[in-house]
Amino acid sequence: MYQNPERTEYDAIVSRVRGHFGQSVDIGGYSHNDLLRLRKLDAQRAAEVAKSKAAQPLNDAMGQLNAAHRRAVAAWQQIEAGQKRIAANRREHQILGFDIALLEPMQMPKLVEVTERTIEAHDEATTEMAQMAAAIEIKARKINSAASGSTIRRTSRTAH
Repeated sequence: MYQNPERTEYDAIVSRVRGHFGQSVDIGGYSHNDLLRLRKLDAQRAAEVAKSKAAQPLNDAMGQLNAAHRRAVAAWQQIEAGQKRIAANRREHQILGFDIALLEPMQMPKLVEVTERTIEAHDEATTEMAQMAAAIEIKARKINSAASGSTIRRTSRTAH
């Protein structure tokens, strides 16, 4: 049976365009002008897909920077919680030799500014942010360990 090459092209373009822009895109009928308009939409779709693929490494680098920042903020929140638990027994912690300087209020970590919109600049900022997050996590572990230790000592004293 004879297969119309324009009809095959039309069906393929409609499938690609609807897959990219959604079902609500106006396709029109099967005519020469509609086929020209669909080719233009298909070219726009191809350009958008290419632009998206080209931006992917930069988007990944931006995501890694944001993940490092989220780590730092989560550790900061743990510090806040641990400091509140220790504040109730501040004198006991001083006697036990806990470094009270760790109880100083700490500002929420800010996202490291990126100087340029390049992958390399984002990688540098991510490295700096990860180091900051690691330092905050260490401080959070120290504080929460001390807070947990005092809670255990207090409960063991009351149990005897």
